[in-house]
Amino acid sequence: MTYLEMLIDSVNRARERFLRMLDGVTVVEANAFPAAETAAQIKSLTWLAWHTARELDFQVADLASQEPVWFSQGWKEAFHLDLPDDTQDWCHSLEEAQKVQVPNLDILRGYLNAAADMTVAYLNSLDEKSLDDIIDASWNPPVTRGVRLVSVIDDAAMHSGQAIYARRLLGLSD
Repeated sequence: MTYLEMLIDSVNRARERFLRMLDGVTVVEANAFPAAETAAQIKSLTWLAWHTARELDFQVADLASQEPVWFSQGWKEAFHLDLPDDTQDWCHSLEEAQKVQVPNLDILRGYLNAAADMTVAYLNSLDEKSLDDIIDASWNPPVTRGVRLVSVIDDAAMHSGQAIYARRLLGLSD
């Protein structure tokens, strides 16, 4: 297995974990914050999947020098969120995070799949040598394409695990 194949496998595993966690839940359950009163940072299944899709989408689109699928495929209009496009969703307050709601789970699954598909297509377009390309020299040490990809994919894996926890807090089996 090559490094790129491992990255692709990691993206697909995170996607599959999210899709499994969304299976059998209602829209109300997916949008619910399971511990808002006691642990506001435990996000909803909806927020976790949306944030992960958005992170893959925006970070990888930047690496690929293309427009995020959020805009190019109409996901911004589908979600119709009361949040600015340049929101730093990783530091959302509870009130901001609770604005990330969906009317149906197909929108959420669709965006997650679109972002993961775009990420896999980008990874398939690379050769392993390009992982060493410096893409951000403002850091010490400078950030390579491979380091950025590992960071984004690690975030997806972490949040998909948090989705298991959030689902359990809702009283649902995984």
